Amino acid sequence: MYRYDVAPPWAPVERSAGTISGMPTADLSLRTERVDDTNVLYVSGELDLSTVKTFDVDLEQLHGDRLVVELTDCSFIDSSALRSLFQAHRRAGEGGHAFVIVVSPDTIARRVLEIAAMDRVLPVRDTLADALESAA
Repeated sequence: MYRYDVAPPWAPVERSAGTISGMPTADLSLRTERVDDTNVLYVSGELDLSTVKTFDVDLEQLHGDRLVVELTDCSFIDSSALRSLFQAHRRAGEGGHAFVIVVSPDTIARRVLEIAAMDRVLPVRDTLADALESAA
């Protein structure tokens, strides 16, 4: 007979608001700023399965205009966030709008974009100034 100090893997998981699979959601902060004629979405914290819906809502609300997504302060990014970025880029292209990502070369988010080869598909710039120039 087995004894478990925690619930066995097949036991039901309690879910509550603000959790995914019984785990608390990560910290995420989103802030939007208008710079000239471009919206800049600043992302700080973790972009993962537990926060990506909030990120998607902001991306959707900013659709239809020039958009720069600033990921330099993003401490974690997973495949669900990469999917959201790709879809936002696709929507922008279909609408004839600019979409650019800003992320410093020495950050975790940049490394994830490089490993997933998304930096070859999505327009990625090192600085906000470079992104704003390419979005114009």
